[in-house]
Amino acid sequence: AIGHDLGHLGVNNSFLIESSHELAVMYNDRSPLENMHCSKLFQIISQPDANVFDGMSRDTYKEIRKGIIAAILHTDVTKHNEMVKELNLLYQMHSDAFEVAEQGELADEVLTNHGQMMANVLLHCADIGNPMKPWDLCHKYAYLCIDEFFAQGDSEKKLGIPVGMLNDRDKVNRPNSQIGFIEFMIAPYV
Repeated sequence: AIGHDLGHLGVNNSFLIESSHELAVMYNDRSPLENMHCSKLFQIISQPDANVFDGMSRDTYKEIRKGIIAAILHTDVTKHNEMVKELNLLYQMHSDAFEVAEQGELADEVLTNHGQMMANVLLHCADIGNPMKPWDLCHKYAYLCIDEFFAQGDSEKKLGIPVGMLNDRDKVNRPNSQIGFIEFMIAPYV
């Protein structure tokens, strides 16, 4: 989780792609930020004094690395609706395990068998879960995020590229944008 936004530039993937930023070019317009986060994380971890995986077998390291990369790549907001569908399908297929409190062991088994999906879901939830924090933190972080969006919108206007839906400070109502975020992103997810 600590590396999922490592080196974030304060703009989103759409901006990087529209502006032909070097990260978009490097990663072929496929989740450039998330790919960069992974790369930076593993560059840091490769340093001898930061290598938390030192001492693990090569196979174990490769498996953990694969899982971390998958989870970070799933924090790309374009993966959100796909994850909501996957969660709904998982629930529908195993509703008996999740609906009865006495079925705890069965639910544990289902979740364990879908470990990578659960890692992806939990990291993505932590990434977008600001509205679920206590009010003082939620309010503060929401305004910081919106300020970042507005700064990106200002850059989009200067560059003459499409301005993102939530990025135009002259059109976006802060409280309504948060209500929309909760209704369309958070509520379907939880």
